[in-house]
Amino acid sequence: MKKLNIVVILLFISVTSISQTLTLQECKELALENNKVLKKSQLKLDASEKIKKNAFTNYFPTISASATAFKSSKDFLDIKTDAMDLPVYDGNLANLSTATQFAYVPPISIQTLDYANTAMVTAVQPLYAGGRIRIGNKLAELNGEVTQSQYNLTKSEILVTTEDYYWNLVALNEKIITLKNYEKLLKELQKEVGDFYDAGLVKKSDLLKVQLELNKIEGNKLKLTNGTEILKMAFSQHLGKPYTENFNVKDSLTTILPPQNYYAETGVALKNREEFKMLNKAVEAEELQKKMTNGELLPQLAVGVGGMYLDMIDQDNTYGLAFATVSIPISNWWGGIYKKQEHKIKIDIAKNNLAQNSELLQLQMSKTFRDLMEAYKQIEIAQTSVNQAVEYQKEMEDNYDAGITSLSDLLEARAISQEAKDAFIDSKTTYKITIANYLLAIGETQF
Repeated sequence: MKKLNIVVILLFISVTSISQTLTLQECKELALENNKVLKKSQLKLDASEKIKKNAFTNYFPTISASATAFKSSKDFLDIKTDAMDLPVYDGNLANLSTATQFAYVPPISIQTLDYANTAMVTAVQPLYAGGRIRIGNKLAELNGEVTQSQYNLTKSEILVTTEDYYWNLVALNEKIITLKNYEKLLKELQKEVGDFYDAGLVKKSDLLKVQLELNKIEGNKLKLTNGTEILKMAFSQHLGKPYTENFNVKDSLTTILPPQNYYAETGVALKNREEFKMLNKAVEAEELQKKMTNGELLPQLAVGVGGMYLDMIDQDNTYGLAFATVSIPISNWWGGIYKKQEHKIKIDIAKNNLAQNSELLQLQMSKTFRDLMEAYKQIEIAQTSVNQAVEYQKEMEDNYDAGITSLSDLLEARAISQEAKDAFIDSKTTYKITIANYLLAIGETQF
């Protein structure tokens, strides 16, 4: 039973270890699922949806209820009359002044209305509000579209950052491999020089030169290892996953396609940019705000129904109500003229921003594509340097074996070859990251 448990534990550790080696696609999925910046953007998108739903409720009647109750310290109606004699007559006004009989009326005192209880419910349905309800719903919908564009932009930026982390980690992994290969060659050389030294064929200084070069490699390995671990920690935080030592990436920098595979016309690509969409929405929003102002200057018509309960003077009654209201904002017309002019100016500003920033966005696309072509050219240059450095190294190795060149020249040739290989890795990494930035610039989906 214990053996079975050990096997299960080892299998779990093995599966966990494998699952920590991720592809670029898996890293993108994790970033979109867990990244905190994107979660914040998603919450804003959810809030904009609630705003749209809230604006839609303005199409429905406004229902309100109220209740009032009061008790006074003294009666509101306090009526007192003195005693009096009222003339009695036959109904002919001509005989009133000569009446001979009178009816005695005693003094009267009336005190009441020291409390009242009322309750009312009304429902008001707007029939016409200058189009403001419809425009308000369009503004809420427009706000949702802008928020969606902001979310898409944040998502794209996170994917580019993911590629940045990913390809830099790939590059560090490849540099570690080339450094270990270089170290292996030096250790073989160290053994060879050590044998020559033991045989008295070379000086001790030659052996020390190889050892010094190995010490440099040891220092570089330490720097690469620390840099790799720090990058993994930052990458893990970006992906929203706990950092583990066995976390790594799968790809290599072998597949390199030319820039023409990614090129897009700036005029066509401009329509895909979220910033361009938001600039257009800004113009539309100002136009809707102007229409909203126009609606504020128009008459408003509403109808309503209601019910009221009244309890006072020891009587309670219920009443049904139906009413209509018309409101004409006469005093707003003077100031409204200037407000409409203000909105016209704001529309012109938004259109100017659209034109100016559209040019800047296209300029950015052109520049990023030039950066892409330059990065691709740097790969070709770096590849040529590697070929020449390897050829030079081979020649120095042959000359050293033939005894016609010094150990220092051989070490220098191998160091040059190592630097050329590192520069080649850096150029390919830069190109991969520049591809991601160019796709972002032309509004291409990278997921």
